[in-house]
Amino acid sequence: MKAVESEHPEYAIPEPPDELFKMLEYLPEEFEDDTEEKYIDALMLAAQTSYENGLYQFAYVQYHMLFMTAVYYAILKVTVLHEEELKKALYYLLKDRYSDFWKETNTKNGKLYFGSFAIINESDVFMLLRVVGLDNNLLGELKKLVEERNRYAHANGQLQLTSDELFMEALNSYNNKVQRVVELLKNDLIAFYKKTISDPDFYDPDIRAYLDPDEQMIQEFIKEYSLSRVELNWLRKIRLSDFDGCTGETEIKTLHSALIHYYRELTQDEYQPFDDPYVQHKYKNNAAEFVERELEISAYECGKEGGEFPVYECPECGEEQLAYNADTHRYHCFACDHNYTDEEISFCERCGSIMLRNDAVDICPVCLENMSKE
Repeated sequence: MKAVESEHPEYAIPEPPDELFKMLEYLPEEFEDDTEEKYIDALMLAAQTSYENGLYQFAYVQYHMLFMTAVYYAILKVTVLHEEELKKALYYLLKDRYSDFWKETNTKNGKLYFGSFAIINESDVFMLLRVVGLDNNLLGELKKLVEERNRYAHANGQLQLTSDELFMEALNSYNNKVQRVVELLKNDLIAFYKKTISDPDFYDPDIRAYLDPDEQMIQEFIKEYSLSRVELNWLRKIRLSDFDGCTGETEIKTLHSALIHYYRELTQDEYQPFDDPYVQHKYKNNAAEFVERELEISAYECGKEGGEFPVYECPECGEEQLAYNADTHRYHCFACDHNYTDEEISFCERCGSIMLRNDAVDICPVCLENMSKE
């Protein structure tokens, strides 16, 4: 969510700090329905507006709600990663209220959702994270956050949080705690992902819910398990080679490449198509299709209007699979995966063919050989 511009430019409104939006990295990128997304957007807008008006105490309370939402989503994942253990923990925590937790009024379409955990006292709900290794030190720090929020939220007629410095200190504390909470799930989530993506029901095009690999990954994993940007970053670092030799290797790698591609599209400022395993896999031995579809350069139009279609013979393997991206000044071979920059490539002065740059002479080896024979 981006900062909202002021409707009153004549007033000097402070620019919200980047830290104010940090919590969004721990919240889902895809939502089961728009009510959840609207709820988070409303909280974020409220926190931003309060901050811009110097109402730090109210921004603090709203940010606490965003923090608890992120915690609830983390616990929701625990119900998948450790279903039986979580149920036992819930039974121990709720005792005679356990049956109420599963009632229709506390679920959505028969399933738990992040708001299901809101009926548990905030100081107690953290206990459920014991299932994934929460220790006493972090538990104590989390409970302290709730105590602080209670002090600021009560209608006692006092504005106790009135400085930007104190607010930033509280903000950084929340961001630190949510990182530590979500990190508790890291190893289990990675293992769960590898198991899921290796299941024929998930990867087999004849069985899975969506034939398109992008839709399958988005709908059946990213949205299904409410993955955040931070969690996607863990998963996208899994190497394609980790799936070498698996049954269904080709389809599994295609799906994992789709997840990597999804993450990189979220971070466009860092996105380089030639570094994207999804792109490399999708257009293997088909550089012309990459140029047509991804760079939107038409071979027909180039031929008709006299422009150059940027696919060349690779100096490394000799295959005509070397594509050029003028925006990044880079070449990539979709046959041998070799990469070059503008500084490494030149064109022969005599025949115009592509060649490795030679500071001594701008003539390709073939032309040099022909010249020697003349």
